[in-house]
Amino acid sequence: MAPKKSFMKDLKKKSKNTPQQSTTADEYLAAGVDFEEAGGKWRSGDAAKSARFFVRAIECYDEALKKFPTSFDLAYNKARVQYELTQHPKLLKQLQLPGMQLLQTALDSSRYALNLNSNGADVLFNTAQVLTSLADGVSWKNSNDAEGDRASCSLLEEALGLFQRCLLQQEREYEQFQAQLASASGQMEASISENVQIQESNSNNSTPQSTDTNEEEQWVSVMEPITKDSLVDTLLALVETLSVLCSRSSRLERDAGKYLHTVEQFATPDLLQKLSMYASGTERELDAAVGQAGLVSSCSETKYRVRVIEFRAYSAAVEEAWARLDLEKHVEGLCNRAESYTTASNTIFEGEAANSADPSIISEIAKLQWMLFSLAAQDVTAASKFRDDENIGKIFLMRGDLELSRASLGRPPLNLELAQKNRSVLLGNAEKYYRGAKVLTSGGEMQEENEEATIKEALAKGLLGNWKELEIVRETNVKTDEILWQAVGERLVDEETLGAIEHLKDG
Repeated sequence: MAPKKSFMKDLKKKSKNTPQQSTTADEYLAAGVDFEEAGGKWRSGDAAKSARFFVRAIECYDEALKKFPTSFDLAYNKARVQYELTQHPKLLKQLQLPGMQLLQTALDSSRYALNLNSNGADVLFNTAQVLTSLADGVSWKNSNDAEGDRASCSLLEEALGLFQRCLLQQEREYEQFQAQLASASGQMEASISENVQIQESNSNNSTPQSTDTNEEEQWVSVMEPITKDSLVDTLLALVETLSVLCSRSSRLERDAGKYLHTVEQFATPDLLQKLSMYASGTERELDAAVGQAGLVSSCSETKYRVRVIEFRAYSAAVEEAWARLDLEKHVEGLCNRAESYTTASNTIFEGEAANSADPSIISEIAKLQWMLFSLAAQDVTAASKFRDDENIGKIFLMRGDLELSRASLGRPPLNLELAQKNRSVLLGNAEKYYRGAKVLTSGGEMQEENEEATIKEALAKGLLGNWKELEIVRETNVKTDEILWQAVGERLVDEETLGAIEHLKDG
């Protein structure tokens, strides 16, 4: 959702008349917006200067709230700027504050604003967004901890409630606005003839009149009308949050069923029908279809994990959910579909092949995994052609991972012959994509991705027989062992291979 602009400055007027010392809520808002605009101006060129301006905006709103604690617009803008800072790594780095700490501060500020206006669609949406970001951070920080997943799911549940309230409020405002448009249109048509006659009469008897021009800066409250696009934004955010909750809760054996029930209560046919209806005939139609397919995939994962469906039904449900979507020009959709295929493949292995002694089941799982990984690879290859996409480095990383995943199918317990025969080709492809990811993430904000690509390129070379580069990388990058053991957890490489590397730390 676009940031709310409660007070918009007429840029044609000069700002020299703005008081040096703010005394009213409006003047504080004017000053805060000036700082925000300056921060936005310098964001791409000078991160340090940009961050200073955004911090000054927050300090301005904070100072104003001490004098005007019931001003919703001040509280809203403060919370919004705090959250926006967490979404820009370059700016966050300048603040030298942990991202999770700033997110928690933004959540506290958002809740304060929400208490001042509990029915504001914008503040409901933004507070829910902060909650989903916090949930992601909690899950990432505690990636192997059930308590982390449980805390994350609790935050996502709260976000769902706020998104739903936002949607209900937006629908009311949308209906009111449409009714006003219809009424105004009827009145306009009825008065056209009379207005034309009056204008003709006045033109015959008119004399020039002078007007006083107010040279001072003008500030007005702006209430942007709710559009179908606004409704689609909220519905997609709700559907995506449902998908994340479903997928994340599926790892919680005791609570997975409970959260699945929660998701099914929200993801009603009526909700999905609304998404299709509002997006129909617009540029968002494919976005809506991608969101729904992702939700079906996530729900199918949970149903499989709690044994409501078996692995064949799970795989079929994921394939069917995405089958009819033409994603040739939709890079996000291509990546989402690839992730759904990859998740299904890995989840089925964990649930079946890792615990089965039946050779026929193991053989079936191996072939199914090869198919799902290959489908994912096709989508990521298509996505990798979008070289201007901001996530192009991550896309190349994902493509390299998929080649290692396919090569891994040749190892026990699967021992897939097709993977064994093509091992060298697959590893060579992985090396190529990791090298591409390293180049695409160099010299920018994607330092973590660059480190991962560098380490995994060396890993791919090692799996082809040349371990020298990995040894060099391990001497210069302290994250090497951490990333390598993550690769073990993702079955990109086996523990025995890494254990053979001299001095490799155990975790």
